[in-house]
Formats: sequence, C-alpha cells, structure tokens
Amino acid sequence: MSLFYPNLVEIKCFMSNDISYPKGSEWRKWDLHIHTPYSLIQHFNGSDIDDKWETFISDLESLPEEFQVIGINDYLFIEGYKKVLEYKASGRLKNIKTILPVVEFRVKKFAGHKDFKRINFHVIFSDELKPEIIESQFLNGLSSKYHLSPGHTGISWNGLITRDSLVDLGAAIKKSVTPEQLPNYGSDLEEGFNNLNLDEEDILKLLSESTYLKGHSLTAIGKTEWESLSWNDQSIAEKKDVINKVDFVFISSETVEACHNAKAKLTEQAVNNLLLDCSDAHYNSTNLTQKDRLGKCFTWIKADPTFNGLKQVIHEPLTRVLIRDEKPDAKTDYNVIDSIRFLGNQGDYFSNEPVELNPNLNVIIGGKSSGKSLLLYHIAKTIDPIQVLEKLGVVGEKEYNLQSKINDFDFEVVWKDGHANKLSDDPDSRTRQITYVPQMYINHLAEQKGEKKLAELLDTILTQNADFKEFKEEVVQEIQEINLEISNSINEIFIIKDNYQIAQKELKEIGDKAAIEANILSIQKEINDLKSKSGFTPEEDRIFAKLVRKKEIVTKNKERVENYKEKVSDYIGVLESLKADTASTLDENVSYWTDLDGDGDRYAQNYLNENLDADKQILNTAFDSLLQKYNLAKENFDSLISKKSQALMDLNNKFTPFNAKISNQVLLNTLNEKLEQDQGKIKQIDEKQKQLQKIADYGKLLKGTILAGTGKLLNAYNRILTEISKPALSEIGNGLILKTTLELDLSSFQNGFCSLLDGRSNFNAIFGSCFNTANDYVYDEATHVKNIEVIYDKVWSSEKHNIKFKSGFGAKEAILQLLKDNFKFRYNIIYNGDDILQMSPGKRGLVLMQIILHLSNAEHPILIDQPEDNLDNRTIFNDLNEFVKSKKIQRQILLVTHNANLVVSTDAEQVIVANQNGQDKGKSNEKFQFEYISGALENTFKVPSNVGILKQMGIREHVCDILEGGEAAFQYREKKYGFK
Repeated sequence: MSLFYPNLVEIKCFMSNDISYPKGSEWRKWDLHIHTPYSLIQHFNGSDIDDKWETFISDLESLPEEFQVIGINDYLFIEGYKKVLEYKASGRLKNIKTILPVVEFRVKKFAGHKDFKRINFHVIFSDELKPEIIESQFLNGLSSKYHLSPGHTGISWNGLITRDSLVDLGAAIKKSVTPEQLPNYGSDLEEGFNNLNLDEEDILKLLSESTYLKGHSLTAIGKTEWESLSWNDQSIAEKKDVINKVDFVFISSETVEACHNAKAKLTEQAVNNLLLDCSDAHYNSTNLTQKDRLGKCFTWIKADPTFNGLKQVIHEPLTRVLIRDEKPDAKTDYNVIDSIRFLGNQGDYFSNEPVELNPNLNVIIGGKSSGKSLLLYHIAKTIDPIQVLEKLGVVGEKEYNLQSKINDFDFEVVWKDGHANKLSDDPDSRTRQITYVPQMYINHLAEQKGEKKLAELLDTILTQNADFKEFKEEVVQEIQEINLEISNSINEIFIIKDNYQIAQKELKEIGDKAAIEANILSIQKEINDLKSKSGFTPEEDRIFAKLVRKKEIVTKNKERVENYKEKVSDYIGVLESLKADTASTLDENVSYWTDLDGDGDRYAQNYLNENLDADKQILNTAFDSLLQKYNLAKENFDSLISKKSQALMDLNNKFTPFNAKISNQVLLNTLNEKLEQDQGKIKQIDEKQKQLQKIADYGKLLKGTILAGTGKLLNAYNRILTEISKPALSEIGNGLILKTTLELDLSSFQNGFCSLLDGRSNFNAIFGSCFNTANDYVYDEATHVKNIEVIYDKVWSSEKHNIKFKSGFGAKEAILQLLKDNFKFRYNIIYNGDDILQMSPGKRGLVLMQIILHLSNAEHPILIDQPEDNLDNRTIFNDLNEFVKSKKIQRQILLVTHNANLVVSTDAEQVIVANQNGQDKGKSNEKFQFEYISGALENTFKVPSNVGILKQMGIREHVCDILEGGEAAFQYREKKYGFK
C-alpha cells in the first residue's frame, strides 16, 4: 500500500466521522512522554495520591495554549492513561485536544556493553483504541515474551505483567545479591521493571499482525539510551538496525540547541533522525531545576491533533516537525486570509457559513463545474477587482456575474488581523495585496515567445518585493525628474535660440558700431572746428557749458512744478465736486424722511429741524478748509513757476554775448543733436551685445544640463540593475537564474530620432561611427553619452552640417527625440542552462509558474487556478512540488487543482473540497447548490449514512476519490505497477 493511503480498508472503522479541524494542519506543541502520579517512577507534588492527581491535572490545564496533544507514558501500565481520560470525560483538560496512550519497554539490546545497557522502546497507540484492547491484545499478548537481564541465573519468572508480579520479581532479584550490593538497587517495583526485557521483534510482530492493533500504533526509542550502546564491529549493525526500524526517536533535552545537536549527530551517523523532544515529565512544571518537568518540551508538529496527524509526520518529517521554543512559520496577520464566505440572500445557492483557511497551502479540489474556480475568483475579486479584470482580460475570459442571479449577493474575505473586505465595498477602499493567476493565464504567457510579455510579468513580480519596490519607486521618481528637466531645458533652449536671433536682428538694425564710432569722431571734430572759428576762449567755453547745464536744470524744475500745479488743480476740482454731491445727498435724505406717514413723519421733521442745518454747516466748513489749503498750495506753485520763468529769461540774457560769437548757431545745434543720436546708438549696441552674451551663457548652461541628463539617466538605471542583480532577486533557486541587462530600445530610437531625418542622408558620414552604413544607431554603453553629445551639436547646427529634416520637423523635434528616455531592461530566465525564450510552451509554463511563486519575494497571498495545465505529472512531481513546499512557508497559497501531486506531494496543509448538485450522479449536496468542506490530508473516515456527499467521507477519501479516481482505481493501478 502507499504511504499516503495506508491501510485504508483496515482502519476505517476506527476513524472519527467528521472534520473537527477545518483549518487543516496547524502548528501545535506535542509532548508524547508524560508520566502520571501512577507511574512506576514519579516525583509529583502532593500530600497523598488524590492531592497529587489534582495538582497534576491542574498543571496540565495551566500549560501554554500551544500544548494540545500529550502522550501518557507510565511504562508497562495504562492505569494513569485511563485516569487522565476520566478527568477529560468529566470536563477537565479542555485545553488538551488529544491524549494518546504510550507504553514503554526495556528492549534487550545489550550490544556487548559490560553494564548491560538497555534501550527504552516506546509504543504510541491511537486514542481510537480502547484501553481494554491495549491491555488484553497487546500487554497480555507479550507476557510470554519477557526475558530477565543477564546475571540473574537461578531466578525463574513467568506470568502476566502486574505491579504485584513486578514487585515479586524485584524482591527475588534483590535476594540474589549480597548485602553489600543492596544499596545500589532501587525499590522492588523498579528492579522488577528494569530487569524485565523484550525483543523488539516480538513487539513489532504483535503490532503488525494483530487484527486489533494493526495500523494503530507508532514506535520510538530513547536517543540517550541508544547512544550509550557501544559502536564496535559486533554491535554496529545491531545498533543501527534497532533505531532504523522505529518511527521516531525520543529525547528530553535541556535546551533547543542540545536537541539540534542530537539530531545533527543522528544525521551524521546515517540513522533515523526523526527526533521528537519530550518532557519525560516526572515532576510538576514548578520544579524549574528539574529537566524532566511538565511543559519543558520543544516539539512542534504541524498536523491535526490526532493520531493520524502524527502518522502523517512520518511521511513529511522535514516540514511537519520543528524543534524550537516559539511557534514556527508565524506569518504577519495582515498577510493571511483567515476565512471566506458568501453573503446575501443566497437561497439554495450557497451557505453563509464561513470557510476557514490555513496560513500555508490551501488546495481547492472538486469535480467538473463544482465551484472551485468560482470560489477562488470571488476571493480575488473581493480583495483586488482591478487585478482580476486585467488578468481575465489577458486570457479573454469573462467575469462571474452572480449578482444577476442572486438577490443581495455579496462575498466577504476576513483577514487574520480582523480586517474584512466585501465584494460590494468601494474599490478605492481595498488596501490589501494578493497575486491572482487565473486559469490559462500561465498557458497564455507560455505560448507567447515575445520578450515584452515576459518583461511585463517580471517587472510586475519584481515590484511585489516591498524593499525593491520602495527602492525602485525612489529611483523612478528621480528618472522622471531628470526627463522633465531635459524636456523643459530643450524647450527653453530653443526659446533662448529664438531670442538670440531676435536680438541679433535688432543689433543689426541699430547699425555698424565701427561706422557709428567713426562718425562720432567726425562730428566732434566739426563741432570743435566750429567753436574754434567762433573765437571762444577756453574760459568762455567753460562758462558757456556751465550756462547750458544750468538752463537744462531750471527748465526741468519748471516742468516739474507745473506738473505739481496741474495735479493740485485736479484735486481741487474733485473736492468741489464732492462738496456739491454731499449737499445734494443730504437734501435727498430730507425728501425721503418727509415722505414717512404718521408718527414717523413728525419724528423725521423734528430730527431734521434740529440736526440737518448743523450737519450741512460741519461738512461745508470741512470742505472749505480743504479747498483753502489746496488753493494756497496752487498759489505757491504759481509763484514758483513765475520765478523759474524769470530765471530762464535771465539765463537767456547771459547767452547773448556768446551767441553773437557763433556765426552759425543752427549748425552747431544740429551737430550736437547728431552727436547725441550716435552716442545713443553706441549705448544701445553695448546693451544689446551684453544681452546677447547673457543669452549665450544661459544657452551653454542649458546645453550642459541637457547633455548631462543622459549620463544621469544611465546612472539611475544602472542602480536599479545592480539591485535586480543581487542574489535575493536574481538567484531564484531550483535551477532558475534571472539575467537582466540594461539596453537602449533601438527600435524606439530609430522610430523616434532617425525617422525625423531625411532617410536619403548618410548618417554615418554626418555623425560618424555611432551609425553604421545602414543608418542604424550602434549602441555601446561606454560611448553612448559622448555619441549623444556629438549628434546634438551637429543637429543644433543643422545648416552647417547639411542635415535635412522631413517636412514639418526641425532641429527642436529631432533633439527632443534624441534625448528621449529609450533605456529599457531586458529580462531573461535561464533554467538549468536553457533560455526561457527558446523553451517549449510546457517547460516555459513551469518556469513561469516558479517565477510567479518566487521572484516577487512578497509575503501577501497568491491565488492560482490550475497551474498544472500543459505540465506532465513527472514535471510536477520533480520540479514544481518542492518549489511549492518551500514557498508556502513564506506566503499563503490558494491553489485550484486536479492534480494529486499538487495536493499530496506538496503536503497541502488544507484541502477544500467543492461540489455542485447535479454534476455527478450519486454525489448530492446536503442542502445547497454549491457546498464546500475543508480539512487536513490526515483527516480520514467513511460514513455513507451521513447526509450530503461532502460529509460522507474524510478529506483523504475525497482526495483519493476526486484526484485518483477512487480507492479501487488507485489500488488497481498500484497492483498493475507491481511496486514493492
């Protein structure tokens, strides 16, 4: 028979008839070696046996909540086990899920040791076996097989094993020794037990052949006692044989480290290393100085807290057992979906009861159209509807639309931290992450050989790594800023270029500076000649110039005072207008008040008579005061103007002696005007040249910014490349290597920059070796920045280099395309030396599946619908199983599958079985159109009388029925294969 479906027929009558643990296999602490106050050797607290038992049970009830399975081991007797069951039946020990009976023997494996060292041999029985069966069919069945330890010749013993018979045996042994040796011996009961030995073969034979016991026990030996056996030529085979034929090795370690060291030693010795740390408790938990105390146990087992759960450990020792203090595999609560359920007025479609999920691997199985994909879809849709829509769009599938069939239809996903999502929630409120892989999605990607889809997938998965995503977002923000700076600088530099050309034109329109300067010298000479002919002495020349300056000052002062007078005159007009308007407004108010009737009219008249004239007088006085003030100012300005006019007359009189000396006063004035005009032009030219230089300097600065941008972009992309190339992301494992290179998208570059140039031109001749003779750009990261600079300079001076553009385009458009960000990452996956782009669709699908599971390195759940499509069973078993098993430790996985290897070989922690009424003959549901049931692989039973197909058998039977074709089909194939 197989390991997964062991003795299915023989043990089914003993199994429970329901699924008590719907979340499947979970981590719990199991202590399978606890003694009771009835044990042959024990040191529990208490004044009498009843007190000891009460203290003992209370101690068990106070164990941390992770302790849920215990094994009661009182050596050859099970009275203590029965006593514990009585407490459990009375309502005590509610924290303990399962209590297993354990029997301990001394096996006669002396292995040549001079002190006759014996091995402690343990038998762990299923709790489904009644204690009476263990006593009658097992303990009594071994009575005739006992042997005394060597050295007790002359002592005969035979009979049933009881406390009294062991006391008799111990007393007989102690009588055979000298009085001097007696202090080295224990009580009669201890000596009787310690010197009674069995051959392990007799134990194993009875367990395997008894109709009552077969399939209901597991065995273990004590590591400490086994290790004490000597390793020599005579004993080595015997020593290895005894440990390799049992299921477990028991140890009671002081520390976790000591236990790990013991396991490493067993591994080194190439023997059975399935080590379980147990307390071997003989003391209460309060006795902290004692190693063998209650609660001192480091064994965590991931299984249902049942005997079948323990049996599953044998098949998956690496993933089902961990030795440590704290709980293993503790995922972050907000990354674990805890339960799911359909909501609303479901009618006969769905139950509103939740389906609980396991934090590790959950597989959904069922027949055709049983509701597997429907369930997975609604989980994904409730958490991330946008991703679902996008993924289904890729494969061309429509979404489910149950809202049109079911009133108030809704779906709920509850996370382990208590957060809940509903299908009806506002999409903007969904903050949790998942990765959803619908059916045929991987097939679709696998059948497309293009790099683009692969790059999109890998880029999406890479950014699911929180650390990488944060790093990349920062660098991408920097890249966007660089691109914006380049684009803005290019637009600005062409505006600068236009401004420069306009300034050059304006400069040219002013005139030739050299010619103007020559004309200034000529005019100055003519003026000097004219002054010389007029007979001006140097003193007269000085006085004349002083008079000219003074006249200019007086003239300007007169103009300024006249301007002040004008403003004051305007203000006087405003005041006079305000005075008139105010008087008019008061009169209008009088008219309004006198229109009132009755008492109001009389009151108004009285008020007006008393106040209105006074108000008018106040206002008139204020306005008259202001008018008087500004009329006085006006008079003062008139006086100043009169004085300035007189001063000008006096100055003109002083010019009379000089004018008489100038024979051609008109000509002198004309020359002075021309001189001023030409001097003004020189000043304009100087200012325009400064403007041109300023524009040119800014243009150089912008050019530097533009050309430096390419180097900055290259540096930023290379930082991302360095991060991707780190082992955490690139070394995927299982033969997968991510190869990433930074390249220039040559197609985009050619279609952008090159498409704007006249294709008849020879780019190689214009720009040099960065283009080949076919006008294709030759990318080399080492020379790319320099190439861009060379091309930029020539395009900027396109006329000089005879660069022609296509109609409607020019240097600006070309440079914008030249500096466009065309960098891209090229991703490739190497699997066992093969390039993914060269693989068959089936192999490529396998690689893509592994990439989706691994590369993200994320911790949020991943939902996958039938990843086995296009994969054969051998590939799934050899390549995909171990990958799934390693990934389920890091993140919660929900998997829809029809493949037994993805359920059994991956050792799924939880199996969800789906069924729809009417799809398969004879497989009706209990109540609803769609029903689901969940549990662990170790759950097994058959109760055909239960209502509803899902409740008529255990999870193991459902797996066998759905994925293997049923028990008979599985056994038939096994026989046909003829495996031994």
